[in-house]
Amino acid sequence: MIGEYRFFQEFFDGQIVQEETDNYKMLKIILFSVFSAVGLFLVFVGICNVAELLLLELGMIWNIYSGINRKLSLALGVAVGFIYFFFASNFNVYANALIYVAIYIPLQMVAISKDYTEGSFVQIKKKITDYNKILFFTFLVLLFIVFLMFDGAMGSRFVVFDSLSATLLVCAAILRNERYSEYYIFRISALLASILLWILIAIEYNYTGALLILFMYVSYLIYDLSDLVYQHLTYKSQYTVEMEKYEKAMAEEIVDEKLKVYNKLKDSDVIKEENLKKDVVQKEAKEETQKEEKTTKKTTSKTKSTKKTATSKKTKTGTK
Repeated sequence: MIGEYRFFQEFFDGQIVQEETDNYKMLKIILFSVFSAVGLFLVFVGICNVAELLLLELGMIWNIYSGINRKLSLALGVAVGFIYFFFASNFNVYANALIYVAIYIPLQMVAISKDYTEGSFVQIKKKITDYNKILFFTFLVLLFIVFLMFDGAMGSRFVVFDSLSATLLVCAAILRNERYSEYYIFRISALLASILLWILIAIEYNYTGALLILFMYVSYLIYDLSDLVYQHLTYKSQYTVEMEKYEKAMAEEIVDEKLKVYNKLKDSDVIKEENLKKDVVQKEAKEETQKEEKTTKKTTSKTKSTKKTATSKKTKTGTK
């Protein structure tokens, strides 16, 4: 659990930048192959047409190469933008049609000038500051209102969902270009809103071709979610290795500290023992000195007593 918490904390602090591996590339190829096969089958049985299949194929390739080859990404973005514009405007979702041509293509051109590392499938390195969050939220609300007014003026039948989807898609694209970690929050929300929008279109117009456009958005969602899962697993593995190294280093450090403490205590015990021996020797010497002094005093006292007795006897004899 500590690894998971640390991953999401550092990811949304803008610290995680992972590189693509062969396993992850294989996952992308598998997803692309599955959706392509399903699309071909739907075209073959007559449920969808070739134009819808082309949008699905180009859309998936565009999403795969958006962070790898910027020039190819621009070319794919232009192609997808105009094909999607045709389908979206045909079903009166004008905000979505507008952003794919008027916003996504210019943003792709801006991305070319950005100093991105080729080959890195995620280039998220920054986090929106508290002040910029207020500005960004204000921009989001104003953009949503503008799309609402635009859809209302154009006579869209899905004013709210179209405006919401377009707003979130634009915000996610801007965050991606500027490499903010909040990109994934807006991107996943935008894809869910877009999936819901095209489900409503399919129901409202009995449009079976919406299936391939739904597949395109579902593939985007799977790619982005797999990005997060892959990074999480990669980070968790790296974190485990780092923790093992850290714990080993800490264990060695603890052993060293214990040895130092033991040596200090050992040295202290030796010193204490030596001091104790000195104290015993000094005490014994002092006792010996005291005994000698007592013996000397007793001898002196006896001598004095003998002298006094002899003097006393002499005095008594003279008197007689």
